[in-house]
Amino acid sequence: MISSSNKQDNDNLMHYGAINDIVDNLVNPPAVFRSAPLWTWNDTITKQGIDEQLKEFKNVGMGGVFVHPRPGLVTEYLSDEWFQLFQYAVESAKKLGMYVWIYDENSYPSGFAGGHVP
Repeated sequence: MISSSNKQDNDNLMHYGAINDIVDNLVNPPAVFRSAPLWTWNDTITKQGIDEQLKEFKNVGMGGVFVHPRPGLVTEYLSDEWFQLFQYAVESAKKLGMYVWIYDENSYPSGFAGGHVP
């Protein structure tokens, strides 16, 4: 850290450092402040597919994704396999410095849980 015997100079230098941090975060924001698209799960979900798609999201600057189960999903929604793959997606995203959330609106209406809630 740059230092000076003058308190006002030190205060100005500290302020300058804070501004630099803000500018750096605007140029290269942390994952939590980046876009996070809906990631449609509407096919057979595999670990390989999860890895490939998360890497692509990361490569285009996304900070995370919202898993959005949709019609066409072959991996049974809310099954043990689905939860294992969702957990795998969370762990894989974490390794990439990304976040994963679930957007639980499978087949609508809200709270329907893809037909699991009557």
